Amino acid sequence: MFISKVYLNNFRVYKGENQIAFKREDNKNVTIIAGNNGFGKTSFLTSLVWCFYGKFMQDVEKKYKEEIYDSGGYKKYASSNLNNLAHSEGDTQYSVSITITDIFIPAIPCKVITIVRSFNVTTEEDSIRILIDGNENELTKEVGNDIFINDFILPKEIAKFFFFDAEKIVSLAEMKSLQDKKNLSKAYSEVLGIKKYEDLKENLENLRIRFRRNSATVNDRKKLETLNKEIHTGKEFINLYEINIKNLQEEKLYKKGFSEQLQEKLIREGNSMSDTELAELKKLKQNLIDEHEGLKSKLKDLLELAPFAIASKTIISLEKQLEYELQVTKLQLNPETATSLSKKINSDLKKLNLSKELIVNINDIISKHLIKGDVQPSQEEKILHSFQDVEINEFNAILNNIKYAFSYTFKQVTKEIRNNRILFNKVVRQITDAESKENDLLIKEIRKEKNVIDKRIDEIDSEIIKLSIEIENHRRELIIKAKQEAELSKIVRLEESDKLKDETAQRLITELDSFIYKLKNNKKQSLESKIKAELNKLMHKSNFVDKVKVTIEHDLIDIFLFNKRGEIIPKESLSKGEQQLYATSLLKALVDESNIKFPIFIDSPLQKFDPYHTKNIISEFYPFISEQVVLLPLLKKELTESEYYLLLPRINDAYFITSIDQGYSSFAEIEPEKIFKHYDSIYEPNSQLNINF
Repeated sequence: MFISKVYLNNFRVYKGENQIAFKREDNKNVTIIAGNNGFGKTSFLTSLVWCFYGKFMQDVEKKYKEEIYDSGGYKKYASSNLNNLAHSEGDTQYSVSITITDIFIPAIPCKVITIVRSFNVTTEEDSIRILIDGNENELTKEVGNDIFINDFILPKEIAKFFFFDAEKIVSLAEMKSLQDKKNLSKAYSEVLGIKKYEDLKENLENLRIRFRRNSATVNDRKKLETLNKEIHTGKEFINLYEINIKNLQEEKLYKKGFSEQLQEKLIREGNSMSDTELAELKKLKQNLIDEHEGLKSKLKDLLELAPFAIASKTIISLEKQLEYELQVTKLQLNPETATSLSKKINSDLKKLNLSKELIVNINDIISKHLIKGDVQPSQEEKILHSFQDVEINEFNAILNNIKYAFSYTFKQVTKEIRNNRILFNKVVRQITDAESKENDLLIKEIRKEKNVIDKRIDEIDSEIIKLSIEIENHRRELIIKAKQEAELSKIVRLEESDKLKDETAQRLITELDSFIYKLKNNKKQSLESKIKAELNKLMHKSNFVDKVKVTIEHDLIDIFLFNKRGEIIPKESLSKGEQQLYATSLLKALVDESNIKFPIFIDSPLQKFDPYHTKNIISEFYPFISEQVVLLPLLKKELTESEYYLLLPRINDAYFITSIDQGYSSFAEIEPEKIFKHYDSIYEPNSQLNINF
C-alpha cells in the first residue's frame, strides 16, 4: 500500500487547493514535510485521519476524542476545520482526498483507490466517495464506505501505529487502566493478524448453533427459538440503549456548551456567579461565623491568664518562694517522730547519772534540731504559703503556660480572628454584590435559562446512569441465556444432512484453538525478542533491558521489562525520552511482526531525544520501519542539518510548508539536498551554507 497523493481543499490552515504527490524510488523511501510550529504539520496529519475515518477518528487516538469533546461534539469539531479566510469569503465546504496505489483487496481487481471526504458547515454533514480505478463500486455501497475502509483498507484500531505524533506516542508506555489494555490488545490482535482467526472461530461456533437449532425436536426447537429471540431482543435493547446514551452524550455536550455561553454572558453582564457558587458562599459565611465564635472562646480562656502574664515578676517570685518552702518541708522531720525520739533520748540520758543542768542543755539541743527541724527559716525567708501538692501542680501548670505557650497562642488566636474577619467581610461583600445584581431583569432571565439547562444536564447524567445499569442487566441476562442455549444445543439431535457439517465445524474449531494458541505463543516470543533487540539498539545504555516478557491472555495484553537483576523496570520510571524509545521499539517490532505494508506518517519525529538517540533513530529506525515513511520535523530545532544529512541518502522527496501573509499555508516542493538552503533563504537570508554535496 502506497499513498501517492494527498489533496487538501480549505482544510484548516490550507486555504484553497493544496496537493502533495509522493514519489517512489528504490532505496529511497523517506519523505520530509518540514515547517515551523503553527504552519500546519499537525493539521496535515489530522487531515489524513479525518479523511479515512470521519466521525470515527475518535476511536483512533485519545487526543482526537478529547478534541471532539472539547469542541462540543463531532459536528462542531468538523465545522471548526473549515479555513477561516475561506469561510469569511463565503465558502461553506472543505475536503480531503487520498489516492492509494499498490493495494490488494480480495475479489476486487484494482490499481488505484481514491477516498474523498468533504464536510459542509451549513448542513453540518460530511460525505464520502470511494473510487476504485476512477469508478464507484457496488461493494463499497453494499457494505458502506466507512466499513469498507475499516475492513479492506486500514482498520481504525491499528491506524494509531501508522499515523501518530511521536511525542504523544509515549502513551503506549503509560497504559495502566484495564480499558486501555483492552483497547490496545484489540489493536495488537489486528496488527498481528490474530483477530481474523478468532473471528473465524466465532463464526464456526455460531454455525454449529444454527445446525442444532435447525435439527432440534419440536419442543427443543421451540426452546431454542425462544432463547434465540430473547437473546436477539436483549442485544437490540443493548444497541438501542447505547444509541440513546450516545445521543444523550451529544445532547449533554451541546447543553454544556450552551451553559458555558450563558455563563460568559453573566460574566459580561457583571455577574459571573452561579446559584451553586452563591450557595457555597453563604455556607462559607456561616462557617466563618461558627469559626469566629470558637476563636472568641479560645481568646476568653487566654484572657483569664492575662493577669498572671502581666504580673510575671510576682509570679516568678512566688515560684522561688514555693521552691524554698518545698526544700524546707523535705528537710523537716515529722513532729510526732521528733517528739518520740526526744523522749527515748531523755530516758537514756537519765541512766547516765548526768547533772540536771547538762540534761536541760541537751534537751534544748534536741528540741532545736529534731522538733523544730534542721532547717529554720531566716528572718528574710519565711514559710508564707504552705501549698499542698495539688495547689503546687496547679500553679506549675499556669506558670508553664505563661512561660512557653501563652504568648505564641495569644498571637496566633488574634491573627486567626483578624483573618477570619477579613475573609468574612470579603464574603459578605461578594454575597451582597451578587444578590444586588440578581435583581437585574436581564441577569434574572439569563440565570433562569442557565438553571433550566444545568438541570437538564443533571437529568441527562441520571438517564445515562440508568441506561448503563439496564445495559449491564441485559448483558448479565445474555450471558445466562447464551449458556442455556449452548447447553440445549449439545443435547439436541442433529439431522443427518447437518451432522457431517457440524463435525467438520467442530474439528475446525479444535484445530483453530490449537493454531491460535501456537500463533499467540509464537507472536509473543517473537515480539519479546524484537522489542528487546530494538530497545538495546536504540538506547545508549548497554543492555539496559535484559529481558522482555509479553503476556497475552484472553482480551488483555501486557508487556514487562526486566533488568539484569531480574527486577521489573517500571515504565513510569523511564524518562520521557526513554518512554518514547520504548514506544518506538514496540512500534517497530509490531510492524516487523505484522508484515503489513502500510505507509507511516510521523509528526514531531525527534522530540525528547538527545543527539545520541537521534542518530540511532535516524540511522536504525526510520529508514527501515516501512516502505513509505513521511516525517514532519521542525528544522534546526528538532532536526539539525548534520542529522538531516545522515538521512539524506534515503530521502526521495521533500516539501516545505510556507505561511502566506494572509495567515494560511501551502506546500512548496524542494530538492531534498536544498531544503536547508531554502529554510535559510526565508528565515536567515544573511547566512551562508558551505556544504559540498
